[in-house]
Amino acid sequence: MGERTTPPLAAQAFLIGLFPDVAVQAAIKAHCAEWWWPVGHYFPPGHRLHLTLHCVEDRGHTLEALLREALAEVPTRPLELTLDSSCTWRNDVSVVQPAEHESLRALHDDIVRAVRRTGLAVPAKNWTPHVTIARQTERAARPMRLAPIHWKVRDFKLIRSHRGNFFHHELLASYPMRR
Repeated sequence: MGERTTPPLAAQAFLIGLFPDVAVQAAIKAHCAEWWWPVGHYFPPGHRLHLTLHCVEDRGHTLEALLREALAEVPTRPLELTLDSSCTWRNDVSVVQPAEHESLRALHDDIVRAVRRTGLAVPAKNWTPHVTIARQTERAARPMRLAPIHWKVRDFKLIRSHRGNFFHHELLASYPMRR
């Protein structure tokens, strides 16, 4: 279900996503403690847990400015998600996934339209909302059920993701969910 393949990563990318607060991070960590993990698995640090709405290769400050401007025009509305399922995909990535949510899909679609307004081509592809909780998880065993994790989304963020030996995220902008 929902598995996707990931293209090779550029050295830097712009990530547009939802980042859970510390309470949701703690609930995800508690869920992870219920799994049986194989030797060699890897957990992303809590502050890097996120649900990707869109990702584009970093092409410098001109694109950054265009993205900031376009994303500022994205309509937002209150958004409360329920993370209610977890699994390991065939690519050995383990995830938690939200229940289907019309407003989340609308936010994703609005962001894709905003990215297109910058002049970037956005290929049509299936989007499976998820939070990656672990990598290198072949044969990981999860509990039968995930106790629902309620997540009140406060904003979406534009991040520059620096990849390589010193992987880190750089916050560029935050766009609050309007009431």
